[in-house]
Amino acid sequence: MDEDCLDFLKATHAIIKRGKLHEIAAAFTFGREDLIPDMFTALIKKLYKDNPEELSAFVYYLDRHIELDGDEHGPMAIQMMHHLCKEDDQKWLEAEEACVEALDARLKLWDAISGKLGS
Repeated sequence: MDEDCLDFLKATHAIIKRGKLHEIAAAFTFGREDLIPDMFTALIKKLYKDNPEELSAFVYYLDRHIELDGDEHGPMAIQMMHHLCKEDDQKWLEAEEACVEALDARLKLWDAISGKLGS
């Protein structure tokens, strides 16, 4: 396994290992559900523009997945965060720190991927 991928997995595991549900949920919510749909929308537009005939079914699948993430999963994840943290400022702070930790790990992973692609 590539070292960059392993580092990302270790960072994710570190959040999970702490065992705080609100931190795990924050890493998931703000490090994935709230982030990925916009990222993939730009990718899909480029893929379809470059290869409309070959990728139309795949683009449809990705569009549908993004629609679910953006319209349903994302808002449900935000609602979950409010349920887990309620009015507890300490939990919100810990959730924020876990979110930053998850986003930093994801950024390093994507930077490494970009570097390997020569972008």
